[in-house]
Amino acid sequence: MIIRAFVVAITTAGFLVAGPVGAQQLTANVVNDPSEVAFVYEDVENFIRAFGGLAEGADTATVLQAQYLDLGSPGLVMFIEKYDLTAERLLKAIRRYPGEYAAIDEKLAALRKSEASYREAYADLKKVAEDSVFPPTYFLVGARRGIGSGSTEGPLITIEKKSTQGIQEDLAATLVHEMVHMEQLAVLGDAYFAIFSGPERTLLATSVREGVATLLSELVTGGSPHKNEARAYLLEHEAELWEQFRVVMLGSDMSDWLWSDPANPEWPRDLGYAMGARIVEVYLRLADNRDEAVREILAITDYELFLRKSGYGTQFR
Repeated sequence: MIIRAFVVAITTAGFLVAGPVGAQQLTANVVNDPSEVAFVYEDVENFIRAFGGLAEGADTATVLQAQYLDLGSPGLVMFIEKYDLTAERLLKAIRRYPGEYAAIDEKLAALRKSEASYREAYADLKKVAEDSVFPPTYFLVGARRGIGSGSTEGPLITIEKKSTQGIQEDLAATLVHEMVHMEQLAVLGDAYFAIFSGPERTLLATSVREGVATLLSELVTGGSPHKNEARAYLLEHEAELWEQFRVVMLGSDMSDWLWSDPANPEWPRDLGYAMGARIVEVYLRLADNRDEAVREILAITDYELFLRKSGYGTQFR
């Protein structure tokens, strides 16, 4: 099985290709064959039953706690820990957006209908990143936050904000993006978490980490509408945006580039994903051995070194 133990090694490109054993490791509950990937629907099924109980006038928070949160899969337990999901927050969201939660059963049906296409997307990821392993993918109901997240248990995907059309047409891009993060975690182990806090948490590091997942997802699925919008804008204004990114990339302020509305109203959200993907794209384009280059981009720990080796930015001088 994967990640019982790792040996530290450095490639000729200067990137860590394996991580140390530690507390923060990808679950051992993985498969190598995409046709065997577990898609976990039990939390959505539990929510549907709990939601039906709400219509009967029961103590709503108690029902949600007992029939949904307390019955959580390992993925939901991880989600609760990461995003502080409570029965009270969930109830508030249900009261504000009742139609979205009433349609969860339809969205579950769309997920099941789309499962074959999700497996196909994972199989295509395996062709691009041949060492890929696949932990379970967990579908969840949250407090109306549209979250696709990696975790040590596997990808965590909330569905309430998604339309049935989006589930069928666009969700595969999110699933592959998050599964790429699982490949990074599988390789890096504890080192995966270094950029989440402290001096290693820079805009450059985070953008490249996300850019790897964004680019590989784009290669496999064509990408998501949201990230494709950011990519299109970046390509149209690339030299100007690089100059602005370059000035701030070693700082920890992500606000204009990741996860929030930028100060410039003309910018789309999450340009950092697109910038990171462009840096990785240039690196891959120059690689003599593409398979080895993919292994290297999944194992980056020195982001400044990676940027220098990519040569990105020199074209604007």
